[in-house]
Amino acid sequence: MRTQLGTYCQQFDGTLRPLLQHLDTTLSALDLAEADIPARSLATPLRELQHQLRALCDKVAEQQAYVLIFGPLKSGKSTLMNAIAAAYVSEVSSLPAYPCLVFVSAGKQREFVVATYDGTSRTYQDPRELAKAIEMAHGQLAAAIRQAEQRGVTFDPAEHYPQAIRRVDVRVPGSELASTGAVLVDTPGLYTRMRFGYDRMTRDFRSAAACAIFVVKSDTLFLEQVFAEFQQLLDLFSRIFLVVNVDSHKRDVSPDGKLVPSLEQSQPEAVLKAFEQLAMSAPLQRAASEGRVRMYPVDLLHAASAVLQKSPAEQVPPGFRAFRKDLSEYLASSDYLAAFLRDSLQRAQALLGETLQHTRAHEVQRLLHNLQEVDEQIGWLSAEQKRVQLALQYDWSAAFARGQRDVDAEVERFARDSGAKLLRTLGASIDTWFLSSHSLDWLVTGQWTPLVRDYRAEVLEAGRRTFEQVLGQTEGGLDLPDGVPELVRRAGIDVRQLKVQALSTLGPVGWPASTSVPVDVNAIPIKKGMLDRVSFRSLDKVRERLFGPASKPDVKIPGKDKAARLGDAGRLHLHQCVAQFRAQLLPETVAVLRDFFGPRFYTAAVELLRTQLGTYPERLRTRQQELETLRTRLLAVTGPLRQLATASQGLVPKLEELGKAFDHEVATPAPANPQAPAKDVVLSPQAPRPRDAKAPANANKPRDARSPEKTG
Repeated sequence: MRTQLGTYCQQFDGTLRPLLQHLDTTLSALDLAEADIPARSLATPLRELQHQLRALCDKVAEQQAYVLIFGPLKSGKSTLMNAIAAAYVSEVSSLPAYPCLVFVSAGKQREFVVATYDGTSRTYQDPRELAKAIEMAHGQLAAAIRQAEQRGVTFDPAEHYPQAIRRVDVRVPGSELASTGAVLVDTPGLYTRMRFGYDRMTRDFRSAAACAIFVVKSDTLFLEQVFAEFQQLLDLFSRIFLVVNVDSHKRDVSPDGKLVPSLEQSQPEAVLKAFEQLAMSAPLQRAASEGRVRMYPVDLLHAASAVLQKSPAEQVPPGFRAFRKDLSEYLASSDYLAAFLRDSLQRAQALLGETLQHTRAHEVQRLLHNLQEVDEQIGWLSAEQKRVQLALQYDWSAAFARGQRDVDAEVERFARDSGAKLLRTLGASIDTWFLSSHSLDWLVTGQWTPLVRDYRAEVLEAGRRTFEQVLGQTEGGLDLPDGVPELVRRAGIDVRQLKVQALSTLGPVGWPASTSVPVDVNAIPIKKGMLDRVSFRSLDKVRERLFGPASKPDVKIPGKDKAARLGDAGRLHLHQCVAQFRAQLLPETVAVLRDFFGPRFYTAAVELLRTQLGTYPERLRTRQQELETLRTRLLAVTGPLRQLATASQGLVPKLEELGKAFDHEVATPAPANPQAPAKDVVLSPQAPRPRDAKAPANANKPRDARSPEKTG
């Protein structure tokens, strides 16, 4: 069994301890994570779990037997620790009632290691320095507790004040603890205002502590409140040693006024017997009958003094010798060894379950969901950039073709219809001119030029109206391939606004320089008068005298002169000029506007579209870089959490295999026989057994039985 225990402890520690590295990595990642990263709140419970896991690994690796000591303030716990350790350890336990656990174990040199809830630690060599540090920490903790009370929340040091002291480890050289392998765990006194509850204090020792010692003064033994929380100890520990601190020097007054030994001094067993019969609660009686609770009357001051002075065994109070003997035998018993294996496996499995529960918590699921969303967005952004590149290389002519055809058709129709009206108006203006005395320049420049300009403007306006109608159609009149309209919208491009902007960048329409009906004065047929013939005037001179200079024929011509000089031939000639101009004006106007609303507009619109679309990839890359940064931040947390979950899940079957390998050692002991006679919970002091001079050399292991009478 003892050989198997060593093998088990080595395999157990080698199996479970690597998980601490995963927890370290995970906690470091959570500590570095920004506040907006989900699962950051897991740092506190994971740090608590890490502490418990490390405590379990250390306990198993060193084969330590934790012995927890409970009891009210000033009940004698410190004195009992001095007596058990055979060394003075009251430097810590006698300090003000700071709510932390104190671990006392054997060591090569005296030192004190103070660990806090945030995982940091500090080592002291001088007890006075330790006392100052704890005194300062005591005040800071009290202030933190008051702040929590003012906020109406239940104080939790891990959450509300992680700098609080969690435990103090005391290393004591040359103590009896080296021979038993026991680690004494001093707990804060009951009923202290700053206690966090024994439920939290003993959380590290569920299924891990060997046994508990409950210390109570005989003066308070019959007070109900002393045992108010004893049920918790019964639920947590399979063996409890109830040490009743008696005063062997106490005196009472006799009827004759003399001082005589009190009942506590003369018959301490009678006091405990009365407690068992009159005041012991039903659960405590049941535990006592099962052998789980034993009571020992001990004068702790006398016992501690005798042990520290290395007095002979017979000078050590018999109650303490009986207590020490039973404690040593239990720690060396096969029952304890089996419980050691069984409980450590159960505790490890529970811690693995908690780890897996944390890695599957809602915050972790939200973190993984966020990471998945980020990955999807990054993938979409990469695909979007490829879609933009294809769009930039796209031939947009087909997309604009339908809109251009609509505008061209309307321009041609309107130009044709309006051209017929223009021809009639121009013809009518010739007849009006013949009846007036206006010059030819008035007709050409003053009448025809505005009409031609109006005609061009009206045709242009017809084209604009059609252009605007096309804008009102789906996708602004563009026939875009599947997916492109959505791409354009995601790029922030308003196709309608873009087309309007592109048209405005074209400026005015580039009309031909000629804005009127061209009339060659020298080609107008005229008739010479008698005077012209007598004077031998040439036709050119006659035309000049009639119309004025050919460059500006602004001479007014009376209506009768027009009739005489020009006649029907001149009228016909002007009509022919108008008809010829109109025949040229229609295709010319249509061609100019087709170019304006066609190639010129298309070139400007596509250039503007590609320019605006070209800015989209930069925004996509910027967003992708932001998401890549976020992804790195998320992976910094999800990676360790996934590794932690994988490692924890992988340890589950390994622990099961380890349990199967030691199945016969960890078998649950058979329940007590209910028909067996009840055990007497009050033990009478017994004489010590003779010391075995041939004790094995390796008897200092916690699994080995030792002579309980050794005191120095």
